[in-house]
Amino acid sequence: MIAGLEYLWMIFFVMIVAGIAKEHNLFMPMYSYIKDTFKSNRLVLFLTSALGGVLPIEGRVTVSAGILDTLTRCGCGRKKMGIVDYLSTHHYYLWSPLEKTVILPMAAFGMSYVAWLGLVWPLLLVTAAFILYYIFYKVKEEDIHIDSVPFKTSAIIRNVFPFFAAIGTYIYAGGNKHVFPIFCTLALYYMFLTQTWSIQKLKTYVNWKVLALVAVIIVFGNLCREYGLFIQNYLRMNAEEILVVSVLSFLASFLMGSSGKFVALAIFTSALFGNYSFLWFFTIDYAGYLLSPMHKCLAIGNRYFGTPFWDYYKVLLIWCALMLLTVGIYTFVL
Repeated sequence: MIAGLEYLWMIFFVMIVAGIAKEHNLFMPMYSYIKDTFKSNRLVLFLTSALGGVLPIEGRVTVSAGILDTLTRCGCGRKKMGIVDYLSTHHYYLWSPLEKTVILPMAAFGMSYVAWLGLVWPLLLVTAAFILYYIFYKVKEEDIHIDSVPFKTSAIIRNVFPFFAAIGTYIYAGGNKHVFPIFCTLALYYMFLTQTWSIQKLKTYVNWKVLALVAVIIVFGNLCREYGLFIQNYLRMNAEEILVVSVLSFLASFLMGSSGKFVALAIFTSALFGNYSFLWFFTIDYAGYLLSPMHKCLAIGNRYFGTPFWDYYKVLLIWCALMLLTVGIYTFVL
């Protein structure tokens, strides 16, 4: 019931670091250099969100949110950052060899990484096109705040490098038991760097509603995942029609909101109908995972950036519909 609650420490300390970095413009030399080089705020957004999203760590949406938070100010543009954060941290489940959503199917079906890419290319194509469309056509240049700051290597080393060094240490150490010492040390470094010692000031950087909501979601999600075996048995008893199993599988992924569970469910359900159906069930379950209210990333973006849930779902429903349509045609028509 309490598994995963250590993740709250990461959220807590990253909020403090992001708040300090934003107030003191610590990351601006890096942003300004990219902007001056490529003349595009949106390209800065794309590169920084991609960097935050690729990190092979639990809760990378929090890290990515902290980075994007330093690029925004109040206003409607800030609400779009929640969606950008979500998109930039969730396409890696389709192709990153560091993700269990890729590793487990490769192991289950005995395929190489190249073979995996050959299988999921329709999903990758439609996803890449959709994300690029959203960032470069829905987000405006003025939605992103970048001050013009002279580039100094010393400023990058002092202000930016420790942030990614801490993340690298966490990746190398492995396991959530290292969350507290690593990110607590990171927060203390930035407090010392900026001489920010006021408890009242530090408290303003923390969104306590996010922490409370994520805690509730983690506990409830753990409860739902305890019934994973029951769900699999129910699907086995109702495996007469692929449409029925597709709907039930989507609902199971929607309720559990777990990347590990959704890919395991896709492997299981495809075994009922044959390997040809795996990509279809993978997409069905991936869509359920993306839309799940048990998925803590939605709550983080909603509270962190003030992005309304309906704004999320307007974008995610289009993305999921495009993936399902593409894979449906690819699997059952072509």
